[in-house]
Amino acid sequence: MSGESVVVERDDTVATVRIDRPEVHNALNAETLRRLGDEIAALAASGTTHAIVLTGTGEKAFSAGADLADLAGLSAEEAAPVMRAGQAVLRGIERCPVPVIAAVNGLALGGGFELVLACSFALASAGAAFGLPEAGLGLIPGYGGTQRLARVAGPAVARHVMLTGYRIDAERAHQLGITVLPPVEREALLPLALDTARRVASRGPAARRAIIDAVDTGMDTPLDAGLAFETRLAALAIGGSEAAEGVAAFREKRPPSFGRARPGNEGGAP
Repeated sequence: MSGESVVVERDDTVATVRIDRPEVHNALNAETLRRLGDEIAALAASGTTHAIVLTGTGEKAFSAGADLADLAGLSAEEAAPVMRAGQAVLRGIERCPVPVIAAVNGLALGGGFELVLACSFALASAGAAFGLPEAGLGLIPGYGGTQRLARVAGPAVARHVMLTGYRIDAERAHQLGITVLPPVEREALLPLALDTARRVASRGPAARRAIIDAVDTGMDTPLDAGLAFETRLAALAIGGSEAAEGVAAFREKRPPSFGRARPGNEGGAP
């Protein structure tokens, strides 16, 4: 399925969402961001998509950032709702109950890097590069970059990247924890991302949702409160039919069929 600026492809329980504006290095204008949010939300709500791969069209860029044509000439009062709308889309992706895996196939700059940081985790090709160059234009990141990069790589790295415009290459991104595996050749990236997505999709759906919820909540919670939340979710998982099927499959040396699990509270918050 395709639409203006975004393409969605499905393969069983895995979907691939591509930013499809290669003529402008997959820049994120307001319409593209809106469509990304809508398409990912629809996939999550479908009940048939269990993992999503997010990537860009072409060989140059995952996304080179916000489309400056959308921002030029705005007053502070006019810019604030634009920033809030972009932040809301990325926050929705970050909290999506279906894991979203970024497959970074080239440049991820500005809003493109912020989009990567909002995904469940990221993989990258050897030619990928990451940066937040806004200060060179008299701007600052506005879609969560000042907050998420510091949480992932530490405040000193975040300040350095934003204050200097320094680009992080794919190997350094892996060292910093921005990507979870070493970079691969460009042609190997999408197969790796799809294989990873299929592995994620094979896990219990309630367990996936609970893990995303627990990590997201814990990031902004004191440790003791986070542990209490984890205990609650873990107890619900243990008592759910999804776990019963998973344990039975393990004992019977067969793949689990989580479709057998009875509906109810199965690892997610009640």
